[in-house]
Amino acid sequence: MAIVTAPTKACAVNPLKMSQPIGGAFAFMGLRGAMPLLHGSQGCTSFGLTLFVRHFKEAVPLQTTAMSEVATVLGGYENLEQAILNIYNRTKPKIIGICSTGVTETNGDDVDAYLKLIRSKHPQLAKLPLVYVSTPDFKGAFQDGREKAVARIAEVLVEGPNANGLRDPSKVNVLPGCHLTPGDLDELRVILEDFGLRPSFLPDLAGSLDGHIPDEFTPTTIGSIGVDEITSMGRAGWTIAIGAQMRRAAEVMQVKTGVAFRIFERLCGLGPNDEFMTF
Repeated sequence: MAIVTAPTKACAVNPLKMSQPIGGAFAFMGLRGAMPLLHGSQGCTSFGLTLFVRHFKEAVPLQTTAMSEVATVLGGYENLEQAILNIYNRTKPKIIGICSTGVTETNGDDVDAYLKLIRSKHPQLAKLPLVYVSTPDFKGAFQDGREKAVARIAEVLVEGPNANGLRDPSKVNVLPGCHLTPGDLDELRVILEDFGLRPSFLPDLAGSLDGHIPDEFTPTTIGSIGVDEITSMGRAGWTIAIGAQMRRAAEVMQVKTGVAFRIFERLCGLGPNDEFMTF
């Protein structure tokens, strides 16, 4: 005889889908030669790494500062310094994206000050972009971490307009929300290129997590948009943000470079797509 049970809980929530650090690391995975680094305990990173590997079914680069109980109380400077040096010496990344976690945010680590001290002590890191994003996982959700990371990347890496202020009208910046898959980005790229435009996606998961296998193993992210292309995004004609979560990044881009932006909250249905095509 079957026993029917009625659940009393309103809904089931996957805690990882409510995690700002995982959303921030997800954004850094859309950059070429990047190494996302979570400033927190090993469990925070391995928990998120399991989610990404199960979902994408491929190797995902993700490192941790491995904060212990003692390091958390005394401060995480030494752990952060050692993690950055190990990553730099072993994997030779083009950029390191650092996301805080709940344990380091609660302790109040001043990561920006840590990074300045690390750069002063180690001159070999002078040209390596170190992008820090504050992403406490006791606040906000996955898309908030993604939004903060993309906005911070634009703030740190994108260069302002050149002296003559010339722009390339065929160059378009695209800021896709976390709800878009690598397949969606490929389709958007085809549509924009069919209009004679040259899109730059930030971040570009279609080049790093689309299931293709490189000829040689690389410990960092593969494909995607490079640091040099990000720096030139300030010379584009327009910025197209897809999803309301990308508004902050588009505004940062406009303030720093003067590039106008247009936000499309979604591209599902005939109405939004007609509006997108007309634009």
